[in-house]
Amino acid sequence: MAGELSPEHVSVAIGYSVANAVTNAADVDLTRTGGNTIAVMQKPGSIVGVSVNATADLTAGSVTFEVHKDGTEYAVASAPVLTLSDTVQESYASVRRGALTFAAGEGIGVSYSSTTDAAPTNTNDYDALLFVAFDND
Repeated sequence: MAGELSPEHVSVAIGYSVANAVTNAADVDLTRTGGNTIAVMQKPGSIVGVSVNATADLTAGSVTFEVHKDGTEYAVASAPVLTLSDTVQESYASVRRGALTFAAGEGIGVSYSSTTDAAPTNTNDYDALLFVAFDND
């Protein structure tokens, strides 16, 4: 039937990235391939995971990543905050299904913030995958 997702819980990975990420940034949204900062959801569901990695080793400072809905970071205890640093170049987190929900028509994405001493300066690229599970209604 049109508009139905057949498996009990369909999971999808959505890619985001930023090139030449700036130092001393606050809540800058990563983009999808076409430049959009959100992916509009066609069904209700929840974010179930996120992973991030740097294309070059950080040599100083740190960069944190958060997930957001319609441009506002989730402000609940279960919302993951991933941190990359000079010793951590990739990170991931799983989230309990139903903790970070979205409705059909809402947009979800990933943002980053960086410290004033994050290096390499203004040249590092970051990739993120946002994993979502849709509700079976």
